[in-house]
Amino acid sequence: MVVITFLGSGAAIPSVWRSLPGILVTHEGLNILMDAGEGVQLRLQEVGVSPLRLTHILISHLHADHFNGLLGLIATMQLLNRVTQLTIIGPAPIRDWLPDLPFLNVIELHESSQERVIIGSEKFEIHYITAYHNLLDNAYSLLFKKPVGKFNPRKAKELGVPIHLWRRLHMGESVRVGNRLITPQDVVDNVGNPYIKVVYTGDTAPGDNVIAISRSADVLIHDSTYLDDMDMNEVHKLGHSTCIDAVNDAVKAGVNLLALTHVSYRYGMDYWNRFMSCAVPRFPRSIVALNGLKIDLAPS
Repeated sequence: MVVITFLGSGAAIPSVWRSLPGILVTHEGLNILMDAGEGVQLRLQEVGVSPLRLTHILISHLHADHFNGLLGLIATMQLLNRVTQLTIIGPAPIRDWLPDLPFLNVIELHESSQERVIIGSEKFEIHYITAYHNLLDNAYSLLFKKPVGKFNPRKAKELGVPIHLWRRLHMGESVRVGNRLITPQDVVDNVGNPYIKVVYTGDTAPGDNVIAISRSADVLIHDSTYLDDMDMNEVHKLGHSTCIDAVNDAVKAGVNLLALTHVSYRYGMDYWNRFMSCAVPRFPRSIVALNGLKIDLAPS
């Protein structure tokens, strides 16, 4: 199961209602943190995740509200004598901001109008594309391999596949039996989407790049800094989106669930109702991120 936990969903200035950006995505030993705003260590403690368990940190862009918690997090790992590799991915020149430590594997990203693969393995993939902000911002797509359709033991037996290889086929891997390559499609009744897909835009105005990387996502976590009480053109010049912008991108991309995040400090404790009232009539499968909100995504 893929679990998304919102550690913070605010913008620029922390409030008692919303911490600064941080989203934890977990799946089978992977603990991926997307953005690391101020206070992210405390939020991780609240959900019971040690910094030593983090496997990847993805930084969308180098504005302070998305980045200020990273150095303290790394310092804690160093104090705890971390030795396992931590992969940090972010826009250039993120490497210049980070200490030179043996457990850090830093991947710098440059502007790209095409979706590109950063990490690809049999278990999961991380893709990115450049979004629309007032400095380089990466929108990320996380793809977690899932069983492709309903496994049919009869088909596996007819093909002579040993029982100990069935799980690999069920999880979407091909296996070799003698001189023959058996694919998952050979032993399932219905082949569906092979991935659980989670997309995070970082800070962005709406646009084609965001829609492209979000196609058919199970969850799209989209910048929704403002309601429609702001001039939309001014919002876009700042490199942000309104609630309606996020809904429009979600509809065009054909996503299953839209999660609104990065809510401006201007909105007080009634923000949840106001943003839900904006989004749900236009896109019923919408939610507004709250500190500690969890989304469980089970393979279907």
